[in-house]
Parts: sequence; C-alpha cells; structure tokens
Amino acid sequence: MAITLADLVPPGAEAGVGLALRDEAGRYLFFLAGTRHGCPPGERFYAGIGGHREAGEDWVACARREAWEEGGTGIELLPAAATWHLPHGGAPQQVEVADRPRPLAVYEMVHPAGTPRAGELYRIVIYHARLNSPPRNLPSDEVGGVIALTAEQVVRGLEGPVSLGELLASGAAWIAGQMPEPALRLYPLGTARALGQVLRSWG
Repeated sequence: MAITLADLVPPGAEAGVGLALRDEAGRYLFFLAGTRHGCPPGERFYAGIGGHREAGEDWVACARREAWEEGGTGIELLPAAATWHLPHGGAPQQVEVADRPRPLAVYEMVHPAGTPRAGELYRIVIYHARLNSPPRNLPSDEVGGVIALTAEQVVRGLEGPVSLGELLASGAAWIAGQMPEPALRLYPLGTARALGQVLRSWG
C-alpha cells in the first residue's frame, strides 16, 4: 500500500529538500560548506544542494528554489526507481510513495553539536535531479565549491573524513569555486550521508 510524503514528514516538522545530482561521468555532485558553516579545524563537510522548505511551499518548488539559490541554475527532477526511508537510529527500508516525481529517499538526521538546533530531528526529502547548466554564481557564505565524487567515494565517506587530495587522486573532480588546500579533510552531512547509505544498501 502506497503512503505519501506527509506520512513520513508530519505537519509542522522541520524539513527540507536535498538533490542527488550526477555529472556525465556518473559521479555525484556535492557542495562544500561555505564560510557561515562551523566545521572542525582542518575539516569541512560536503552535502547535497538543497535546504529548508518554506511555509506553504511544496517539495518540488523547494527543490527548484534551492537549486537556483545555491547553484545558480535550474533543474530537472528525475523519478527514482524506488524510495528509501532512512529513519534516525533505524535500518534503511524501501517504501512505496504515491508522490510524483518519486523521491529517492526520506532521511532523518539530527542537527550536530555546536549548531543552533543541536539534537533536534530534521527530515530531508531527496530527489534525483539534473542541472540545466553548470553551477555558477555560488554564494560563498553558503557554498564553498562543488565537488564530484564517485559512488564508491560516497559510500567510503560514511567511514570518516578523507583528504581532498586523496579524493582527487582516486576519481573525484573539482567542479566549481576556489579549490581548497589538498590537505583539507572532507566529511559527508545530510543528503551526502543519506546517499551513501542508499548506495551501500543497494550494494
């Protein structure tokens, strides 16, 4: 029996949209945290383009607005073959969702320590998408650059931070923005962690 996104994201819950984007080589695109994000010394997180859904906004409108604000481009949302529910503290499971386009996943994460909403649950509805043009006009406070990672690197990210230099040497590509020092260690957050779990579950 199909459920709806409203069953997975209760009314009033803090929620947003994330995009699972791929380049022509099949790598996944993520943004690096900009200057306004607090990260441990020598480290920076990477995550999917996306963000909070505004009051009265539907999921598709949120996805398109965030792609424009963070990547400077329009998008085409692509239906996923299946939808994964990734509950906080629980095992990933496939669910039948009636909403179209079919989302790839609904991910429950807890805001990390040191952030304004530390410890609170946040839900991300994740869609496969294609950019209409390369990322441009990146807001430096929000987006420090865009990197493309192989599927294997996305899964490997679940194990802990990896240096930018190591990622570039093993198949990643720097796409946009000022490239940081190779020693900078990168770790996944939000959509990037969710995608790692989905790819690992698919095997």
